[in-house]
This record gives sequence, C-alpha cells and structure tokens, in this order.
Amino acid sequence: MTRDALPSGSAPAVADDQITVLEARIQALQASAEQTLALFLEAPQAAFLVTPQGRIVQANLAGAALLGSGAHVLKGRPLSASVAPSSQAALAALLGRVFGGQGRQTAEVQLAAPQGTPLHVLLTAAPHLRDGEGEPLCQISVTDVSAFKAAHQVLLETTQQQDLHLQQLAARHRQLGEEFRMLTLTSERILSGAVDRAQTLLTQAGTETDPDKRQGMLGDASAALHQTQTVLDAVKGYMQARAMRTRVRAVDLNRVLRDVLRDTAAQTAGRHVQVTPTALPTVQGDVQVLRLILHEYVTNALKFTRPRATAELRFLLQETGTEYWVGLQDNGVGFNMRQKDRIFELFGRLHAPETYEGTGLGLAVVRQLCERCGGRAWAEGKVDQGATFWFAWPKAPRPG
Repeated sequence: MTRDALPSGSAPAVADDQITVLEARIQALQASAEQTLALFLEAPQAAFLVTPQGRIVQANLAGAALLGSGAHVLKGRPLSASVAPSSQAALAALLGRVFGGQGRQTAEVQLAAPQGTPLHVLLTAAPHLRDGEGEPLCQISVTDVSAFKAAHQVLLETTQQQDLHLQQLAARHRQLGEEFRMLTLTSERILSGAVDRAQTLLTQAGTETDPDKRQGMLGDASAALHQTQTVLDAVKGYMQARAMRTRVRAVDLNRVLRDVLRDTAAQTAGRHVQVTPTALPTVQGDVQVLRLILHEYVTNALKFTRPRATAELRFLLQETGTEYWVGLQDNGVGFNMRQKDRIFELFGRLHAPETYEGTGLGLAVVRQLCERCGGRAWAEGKVDQGATFWFAWPKAPRPG
C-alpha cells in the first residue's frame, strides 16, 4: 500500500504511538535518574558531586554527616572550605586532573572535622554525567583512613623506638667492651706488677742472711700479695655491680643512710668524726644500688679525712623538677678540679696506695650505677680544703 493510499486519520495515530513511546522512555529515564540519585544519597560511603571550581552540587547523607552539616546547606559551598589548609593544593590538583580528562584520580587530604580533630581521608574522583545545564561534574567518594594512618604512625614510631633502642644497645655494648678491655688490661698490669714484686722479694729473702732484712722483705712480699687479693676482690665487686639486677620501688634514703653509717662504724673507731645529716627524700630506685652509692661516698670521705683531728661529714640535699641531688661534703684533703673526671674512671686513683688504700674502682662503680638508672655522679673540691661528692637521682628512674 502506498503512502497516498493510507486511510485518513492513520498519520496522527502513528504520531501518538511515537509520543507514547518517547514519554515512556522519558519516564523510565526519570525513574532511573531518581533511583540513581536515591542510591547516591543513601550510599554508606560519603560522596559529593562537584563542579570544576570545586563547588558542591550535591552531597549524600553520609557526606553531609562527615562534614557536620545538612545536605541543603552544603549546596554551592566550596568543598575546599572543609579541607585543611595543608591539603588545599592536593584537592585543587585532583580536580584539575579529573576535569583535564585524566579519568579516575585519587588523593589523600585532611578534612577539618567538626570535632576539631582533622580526619585523614582518601578522595576518589571520577567524571560524572553532565547536569541539565551541561556543566561537567565529577563525583568524589570519601574514605576515612584516619584509623589506618594512626596505626601506621604507631607502627612507624614503634619501629623508630626499636631502632633507637637497638642503637643504644649497640653503643652500650661497645662501651662495655671497651670498659672491660681497659679493666682487664689495667688489672692485669697491677696484678703482674704485684706478683713480680712479691716473687722478687721472696727470692731475695731466701738469700738474705740478715734476719731483720729478711723479715722486712717477707713483710713487703706479703703486702704485695695482699694487694693482689685486694685488686681481685675489687674487680669481682665491680663485675657483680655491673651484673646487678635492679628493682625499682620506694626507698627511704634516711633508712639507707642509717644502715650505711652503722656498717662503717668500724672505720670511725678511735677517731673524732662529726656527721651532720639532713632530711633525705623517699625516692624510686633499687635499695641495693642506693646503699652501695652512699656506702662508697661515706667510706671515701672517712678515708680522706683521716689526717684531720676531727673529721666533718655533712650531708646535703637539693631538688630540681626532675632530680634529687644528694651530696656528702667533707673537710678532707680535697683534690684539684682538673682531676675531677679521673676520680670516677676505672682505677682512677689520685694518691699512691701507700698513702691511701683502695683500688680506684669504687667511684667508677658509683658513676656506672647512677648512669645506668638515668642519674649522674660528680665531685667538687679544692686541694687541702675538702670535697663534696654528689649524685643526682631521677624522680622517674629508668629500669637498670
């Protein structure tokens, strides 16, 4: 049938059918758009539709909640207003790449959260269908990665702390190795000299015909052998102090001092000794360590005040925000301040053993124990005008 032969009224019917089909398609598209918008608005992940200038065209419910505002309030507002200043450039670069035709892009930024604590988020941006006016848009999905960043930071800090701890252990091992090497060499030299001297004296005494001289040689040989035992005992004590396992607890220094003065009473027999105590604090520390430190300081003061008619020992106390400084002042022979560091060194004697007994290890132990717990030890003095020996004990000592 030709077009001219169509019955009258057929053309309008066809047109009506086409209109009906188009209307159905439009309705379907509208329904699809509404469904898509509903999915967008109700999506559990925060999302925004933004213009090339970064202005929000639409925010879903999760996105509005993330920014602490209503979706209607956010319309037309720059997304950058909710981004931390340090992340503004990253957001601008992200939009530039997406609208520049580079497709899906990501960037990590900080959001200025309503609670005041910045949120670390990952922005995923992709081109979006143009709106009714034909302006290009992009959809930005937001993933909160704050927990991941916090965990990563904790892991990073833990790793750094472990690295630092390993470096400190390595440095400590090197220090111990050098210290033990010096201890071994020095003690070997002292012991060898004392043994050689004893053997020489014994040999000479075997051929000496004068009884008095022979007896003197035997006495000197006995003194040399006694010196070897003294050094061995001192080295043993030093090694025991090095290996001492400490336990931090509350320690009353007044009680510790009373015990030390009682233990050293034999050294004051037949002497005039005047002790001026002071009120000492209760500190956190190991009682064995603190007793050893005070014992060494008291013994040292009694030794070097022996030439005085009256030995004067005065205890001192100073306090800072982080430490207690405990001092023992004496009126003994003192020392030259140029030698103040040598006093605390291994075998750091300032006097000949014939003048003052000892091995020079006691004060080295004091400094080592103080530093091991986070404290310090030092001395002040003047020749023939006495000395003051201090130790600073931290209010929060580290475990030894």
